[in-house]
Amino acid sequence: MRDVIKSIPSVFKQRSKRKNAIRFFYFVLILVLFVFSYMQAYIKLRSAELGGVSIGWVEALYWVLTTMSTLGYGDITFSSENGRLFSMAVMFTGVFYLFIVLPFVFMEFLYKPFMEYQTGARVARRFEAAKQKHVILTHYDSISHVLMDKLTQFGYPFVLIVGELKEALKLHDMGIPVMHGNLDNVETFEDASIQNAAMVVTTDDDIRNVNITFRARDSSPDLTIVSTCNRSTSEEILSLAGASHVIRPAAQMGRFLARRICCTDNSTHVIGSFDEVLIAEATIHGTQLVGQKLKDALLRENYGVNVVGMWERGHFELPDSSTMLNNHTVLLLAGTQTHFDKYDEAFRDYKRNNEPVIIIGAGRVGRETAKALEEAKISYRIIELDEKKAAMVSNCILGDASEKKVLERAGINKSPALIITSHNDDSNVYLTIYARKLRPDIQIITRAFLHRNIEPLHRAGADFVMSQDHMGANTIFNLLNRAEILMVTEGLDVFSQKTPKSLVDVKIKDCKITERTGCSIVAIKGNSGTIITPSAENRFSEDGEIILIGDEAAEKSFEAKFCT
Repeated sequence: MRDVIKSIPSVFKQRSKRKNAIRFFYFVLILVLFVFSYMQAYIKLRSAELGGVSIGWVEALYWVLTTMSTLGYGDITFSSENGRLFSMAVMFTGVFYLFIVLPFVFMEFLYKPFMEYQTGARVARRFEAAKQKHVILTHYDSISHVLMDKLTQFGYPFVLIVGELKEALKLHDMGIPVMHGNLDNVETFEDASIQNAAMVVTTDDDIRNVNITFRARDSSPDLTIVSTCNRSTSEEILSLAGASHVIRPAAQMGRFLARRICCTDNSTHVIGSFDEVLIAEATIHGTQLVGQKLKDALLRENYGVNVVGMWERGHFELPDSSTMLNNHTVLLLAGTQTHFDKYDEAFRDYKRNNEPVIIIGAGRVGRETAKALEEAKISYRIIELDEKKAAMVSNCILGDASEKKVLERAGINKSPALIITSHNDDSNVYLTIYARKLRPDIQIITRAFLHRNIEPLHRAGADFVMSQDHMGANTIFNLLNRAEILMVTEGLDVFSQKTPKSLVDVKIKDCKITERTGCSIVAIKGNSGTIITPSAENRFSEDGEIILIGDEAAEKSFEAKFCT
């Protein structure tokens, strides 16, 4: 299999230069043929004009070159009509080559290489590694763009290898650390200091990713190589080529969207874990919690769960004791399985909505969402306009989701949730507004193709929005041997940190983590075990661990103020 992978043909070829070289060869060949033919004709015509005198090759070549180059010394001239007509033909051929061939040769083989060298000198051919290990990126796209922003934010050095000089210059002018090199060569990775790298990331199409991964693995047998892929069949091939981690963004997005559904019941839905500490979401729609203040709900006292956050129509907030709970509130809880079992038992008998969830779109993300719902034993219906895509899934309604009749056929009037998976953000905003008008109480979960459209989708009425590119970049970033991170939603993470020396034996009330960083403490681990609901008097233990929740800025602030 390894030999098969190695035989994959290179896709990095400079065809234009090869074509120009072939053209130049033909021009030279034709010129030589012209010179040789003109020498033969000169010998015959000149000999006939001089009465049969023998003409040598040197004289013939001398006359042809001086005439074609338009020097015209005048020491050899024809007096006959045929001779003069022949001289004009030679001069015309010479002028043609002087004005066409010579400029072509000058531009292609002198001027252009010089200009390329001058402009290319702005882009490095080697990357000098610093003390801190760097990340090597091999393709510029939306995922790598987001990843570069995160690497910059957290101080990780990186370099982007680009094969095309024009693209390298463009990215260089954008302020991106770029190295020009052929990704088909092992030497390129050596020039990128792969031996001192922390990770290689490939985010191109599946075939190119296999080729790049294979070359990078040859250069560094033990390095972490992360690759993305679109097709499930490519996962095994990428692993065989040497990828340490293979990420399918569409499958990841589908699982995430399916995981956000919490209107089918009032039970806790676990979205991640940190050893025994579980993070879950739960809706309180129709329960006795609606209309109470958080302090009056007594969730910690009665069930042992810690409310670390809550959602209100897609907006996340860190609640205080006076926060009001309503029908649209989704709680973010921390606890153990025992705590969640106790909570679920208390809310088990409340009304559930078992009607099918509606998925709009049967593309890659839509199909993966349906697959995740099947695994969770949640019924669903898919609306798709394209017949080919519709034929690829079950429980599909063929039609336009922007039509009310189609949505009613899918069950919009009773469905607990609507998942919008279109890659067109304009359509996503339109469908979100329309669905929210038709069903004000339905849970709307949507995918954003561009990160800048996340906030407009929230304002349009979506309860949860996630961009696929940010999810993929966040997953790759978390593989940099960092503390474990759980993405709750776009820009919001639950993350774990070893107890910094500055916090050892400090009381929670004295450190003021929330006030200074914006992070909220989920749980602490130490000598006395794991405390999911730490009090203000609890102290941080040496060699312990802190589990926090916050956005990227809050996490960065925590690292800057307590870990340095």
